[in-house]
Amino acid sequence: MKAMIYFIENIRLLQLESIGISKEALFIIIIFIGIVGSYCLLRPVTSILLSIQSERLISYLLSGLVFIVLFFLFVMIFGEIQYLTYQLLKVALQGLALFGLLLCVIQLIEYVIRMIKKA
Repeated sequence: MKAMIYFIENIRLLQLESIGISKEALFIIIIFIGIVGSYCLLRPVTSILLSIQSERLISYLLSGLVFIVLFFLFVMIFGEIQYLTYQLLKVALQGLALFGLLLCVIQLIEYVIRMIKKA
């Protein structure tokens, strides 16, 4: 976040405002570029997951995304992150990571078993 703010401060905002681009519009442009960039980076990963028919991993990714979105909605509604909320987020994210690792191991074992049966 600091890097993005530093980048924006280095751009001469007065020059951008003179051509009609406000600071908010610049933030929107940078966020849009980030979204497009992350889409381009994640598209091959999702293609691979779909090609190996990995419904469990895709469901895991979506459930993690839903959890994070719901957490930040909770923070927006109640206003701030308190220490207990931060600790709960930390434990929940660690749990999601361990669950994802477990799913990857199970997927790998199933893949190896299928390859052994084919051979």
